[in-house]
Amino acid sequence: MDAVARHGLIKGYAEIGGDYPPGAAALLLAARRLLPAASDLTVVKALLATAQLVSTLLFAAFCRRTVPSLCFVAAVALSASRLGYLDMLFTAPLVVALFAALDKRPALSATALTIACLIKWQPLILLPFLLPVWFEQARKVSIGRVTLAAGPSLAICAAIAWWFWPEIWLAFDQATRHGIWSANALNLPWLLQVAVGLSPQVMEVPDQAILALRLLFAAIYLPLVVRALFRRGSAEDVLPCALAGFAAYVMLAPSVHENHLFTAMVLAFALWARNPSMSWPAIGIALFANINLVLFYGFSGAIPFSPGPRFALLTGALSAVATGAFCYGLYRLIAGSPGRGSPAGSAGGPSATAAGNR
Repeated sequence: MDAVARHGLIKGYAEIGGDYPPGAAALLLAARRLLPAASDLTVVKALLATAQLVSTLLFAAFCRRTVPSLCFVAAVALSASRLGYLDMLFTAPLVVALFAALDKRPALSATALTIACLIKWQPLILLPFLLPVWFEQARKVSIGRVTLAAGPSLAICAAIAWWFWPEIWLAFDQATRHGIWSANALNLPWLLQVAVGLSPQVMEVPDQAILALRLLFAAIYLPLVVRALFRRGSAEDVLPCALAGFAAYVMLAPSVHENHLFTAMVLAFALWARNPSMSWPAIGIALFANINLVLFYGFSGAIPFSPGPRFALLTGALSAVATGAFCYGLYRLIAGSPGRGSPAGSAGGPSATAAGNR
């Protein structure tokens, strides 16, 4: 924020040299210009509070159901209000992108997801699942709508590339090159780290282990993308695959941070808003996401536990539970969805839909 306030957005972003896209810096600069006399902490807190208010109002407007909306407010409160993570900044466009996809509005959905990805990189993991949805939704109206739907997103990407190249590519490259087991995410790499007797804290990992974990993630993620391609563009069927794909990133990939389950949590709540059977996955993901944050940073940012043997046992057990839950959810997604061409899949009736949602 200080860098872009001193040098302007374009030169300031180059000065930062971090691994974020420029959208976060743009929002921080806007907040600083609106509150020039406030302290840095006040500016950031005000920005996050505004983003939280806008996001929850948008979610409530799209959802129109009281219980999921209230649970959504509770789920994001710790991350945004108390611990000050910047994930809240991309939540509003992500909410719009997901609900617009469910409402068959591909141009709005694609534009909103583009904005979300320019604030933090994590929503990009959903892009391969949503691309066929947008294409199919636009194509069903007319082939010309495909170009119209893609136009705003492509224009935004072209403008960002013009102003921020090569810095935006360097930031993306840097974001993919972290060489650690787990950045405090309770997942399989964390479980493996503590299982071999290493300290329960952020640690470097050999290149061979990084490659093996990335291949394991790809072995789950890519078949889910292929599965989504054969769903014929139905957002209701594709988004559960997207949820599983993002969960695969959180649970299996190396160098995942403790707050990266946030995107999956927003997606799960969007699915719950339209499908009551998704209530337990949404609540479970929200609970685990917040437990992960509390174990490492408490309720106010103070580290509550020292990285000793008991902490290793506790976090290892939770990582094992989370990994097991992910495997079970993946099994239910694959086994519970009727294949295309089967009687249930062809009929597309309520029983087929319910089986796939479970």
